[in-house]
Amino acid sequence: MLLPKIKVYVKTVEISVLDFSNVLTLGHACDSPGERISSSMQHMPRDLSGSISDEERKAIDLVEQFSKENGLDYEIIDLTKAGRMTQLNFIIKGWKVPVISVGKETITRLPTKEELASLLRRQNMC
Repeated sequence: MLLPKIKVYVKTVEISVLDFSNVLTLGHACDSPGERISSSMQHMPRDLSGSISDEERKAIDLVEQFSKENGLDYEIIDLTKAGRMTQLNFIIKGWKVPVISVGKETITRLPTKEELASLLRRQNMC
């Protein structure tokens, strides 16, 4: 029997320098060049093109660990890059990320490992 793939939906948010700046660090024409604005830019993450929430990170970590323990495949889907139909489906259903789906069943909050196991058992019965 083919085991279903677990899908984790997240939505990355693009990060800009302005997200790490405030009025005090933006600088003023009278300031020395780079004197104040560079202090906020030091804290900007350099390795991410986007960022996800702590809850989304927890969902990914949970599914990754659960999948490894049970020999399952999983997929992380970024709604920012997903197709229009997927995005529209989330809008119509009023879902907020993270969302985890297995087959035709969906969990719209951060589940426990027991809930994921139960979801898989129900999918295998169908």
